[in-house]
Amino acid sequence: MSAKNGSDAGRASRRVPLVPLTVLAALTLAGAAACSSSSSTASAGGGSSSTATSAASGSASASSTGSASAALAPFLQGKKATGTPVKIGLINNEGSSAVAEPATGDAAVAAADYANDELGGIAGHSIQVDRCSESEDTASATACANKMVQDNVAAVVIGTTGFGNTMVPIITKAGIPYVSATGSSSAELTTAGTFMWTGGFPADLGGMAKYAASQGIKKVTAYVINAPSALEGAQSVGGPLFKAAGVALTIEPVPYGVADATPQVTAGLAGKPGAAAIVADASTCTSILKALTTVSPGLPTMGNTSCLNTSTLTALGSAMNGVRIMGRSATQSDDGEAQLYRYVMAKYYPADSPSGDAVTGYQGMLGLIRALSTLTGDPTPATITTAIKAAKDVPVPAGAGLTFTCDGKAMAGLTSNCSGGDVVLTVQDGKATNPQVIK
Repeated sequence: MSAKNGSDAGRASRRVPLVPLTVLAALTLAGAAACSSSSSTASAGGGSSSTATSAASGSASASSTGSASAALAPFLQGKKATGTPVKIGLINNEGSSAVAEPATGDAAVAAADYANDELGGIAGHSIQVDRCSESEDTASATACANKMVQDNVAAVVIGTTGFGNTMVPIITKAGIPYVSATGSSSAELTTAGTFMWTGGFPADLGGMAKYAASQGIKKVTAYVINAPSALEGAQSVGGPLFKAAGVALTIEPVPYGVADATPQVTAGLAGKPGAAAIVADASTCTSILKALTTVSPGLPTMGNTSCLNTSTLTALGSAMNGVRIMGRSATQSDDGEAQLYRYVMAKYYPADSPSGDAVTGYQGMLGLIRALSTLTGDPTPATITTAIKAAKDVPVPAGAGLTFTCDGKAMAGLTSNCSGGDVVLTVQDGKATNPQVIK
């Protein structure tokens, strides 16, 4: 494996709240800065309800959600939560950060709304979401974590954040389980009391390596956002995975938000790779893909889920056809899980787009609810932790068949990861199609 040194590391050192970048940082840096807090009663859109029963949940009509299909029927049990509320914390990057993802937090609330209406909440108790907005800085992350402890939440669901190393010690020291769809720091991936439903970026890298090998590809150039932690992680994690698959990996740094990535793309093609891989935020992915279609049209390309952002799909159009996306979800297919995700978002948060990283919040919240499906009695931090550890082969929401078991054995060295599988999607006509699970 080879890597080229970039010149824009300082600019990109602040992590983008996307799974691949956060996990890269997590695996390579023991420390990360933290975040500040906003009122837990403020929704991403400036609303005033902190409970799972948001105003949006009551306004969806049959015309906005459509009739439930046969595939949806098993998920719509009609079990209203009638017990006393259980407070579940929600921390998400949706403050003043330029890379805020408020839809991720909205999707988590939507999942709680759905569970209150159809699944009996958690052990019959209605879910009250205690929401806190962090702004991708130390102060807001610390304040949100402290708020969760002060509010005596039973568990904390994380949407997207680059500051898990700051929040994990505060929350887990209080004995509160800390859960998310994917890890975003070394503390999240290895600390007792943290549970990540999917394998995150290590699984994405492994999926890229295995897919390349299955296609007979011997050399891959990975275009990685030029953040020191991201580059180091791509080398230390991606290198061994690609080597084990018999594929040579070259890493080409790309400045965050670069408008024209042609120089970087051209440099990365010097070694005549058989495929390209992209690890970047949506805007940088767009620039890389545009350059690839000009400099090397037809080169097999793999990307992370950020490349499925509506802005990227719109900008590339048919040029995106055939791009393989590695991730942990499939939201546009016809299977029941994908239909459920679209149904829940349309019913409870119709103003939000279900594309991009919104599904992360949905998976985080509904994954917790599913892991607690056999819980009886009062949901407390202790009983919730015990139930999560006991749950086996829980379906990952919108996961195309992925399951999770939190026994610390899913991925070597990453004891908090509850799954090692990955989902490969093929972009066709602006949609992510043909989901396939790689284990």
